Amino acid sequence: MEAAAHAHSHEPVPSRWPIIAAVGAGLIPVGLVSWAHGWKQGLGVILAGLAITLYGAGSWWAELLRDRFFGREAIDAERRLRTAMIFFIASEAAIFGSFFAALIYARAHAPAWPPPGMPHFEILVPAVNTFILLFSSVTLHLGHSAVEKGRRDGVIASILMTISLGAIFLCGQAYEYGFLNGSAFNIKSGIFGCTFFVLTGFHGLHVLLGLIFLNVVYGAVLRGQITPQQHFPFKAASWYWHFVDVVWVFVFSIVYLWK
Repeated sequence: MEAAAHAHSHEPVPSRWPIIAAVGAGLIPVGLVSWAHGWKQGLGVILAGLAITLYGAGSWWAELLRDRFFGREAIDAERRLRTAMIFFIASEAAIFGSFFAALIYARAHAPAWPPPGMPHFEILVPAVNTFILLFSSVTLHLGHSAVEKGRRDGVIASILMTISLGAIFLCGQAYEYGFLNGSAFNIKSGIFGCTFFVLTGFHGLHVLLGLIFLNVVYGAVLRGQITPQQHFPFKAASWYWHFVDVVWVFVFSIVYLWK
């Protein structure tokens, strides 16, 4: 009996994936700074860091989904994961807060904003992107309701719709970047270009991570691992996605609307 109880114990086990994902995330700013200072290989470091981050994060989330919890173990596991997710989102909010603080400080001490020679941003594309991202939060919320009611088809449709809207958002951001780069405006364009591309690019990275997270949860739904009784992975993905959406509202308001 003791052996069986031990076999079903679900204490947190060490995992290499968070470390791998952290190493990848660390390579991104290293490559970004190197590339901005003229080291051409910096772009390769950025792409390598991005690939490692996405692979590590996706593998980590997939690993967490393999465990099945029952009874009291399910309550304890959800409490641990809930706390970890809250701290994770809080740390992400702190990072974005530092970026916003840098942008506001730069604006407050600049004689003119945008500085002379810098472009004035068009509102149409980011406004459409804002609507798309906010609507994706609605579709994901509907999926959460479908999970609680045991409507598997509704959950699948919700996740697929949210993933599609997130992908469209990234395409819109890529289009805007291409348009701005065509006007010789890039991350090397002083504090104005640096704050814009770092802030919007870092947010775009979070949207991409959110899409990976949703794809992992989608696979779990297809395998029957998301149920009305045990669906914290879906809830965690929803929290993360809603957080990314709220951050974009601040990005849109401060970067595009604040004149």
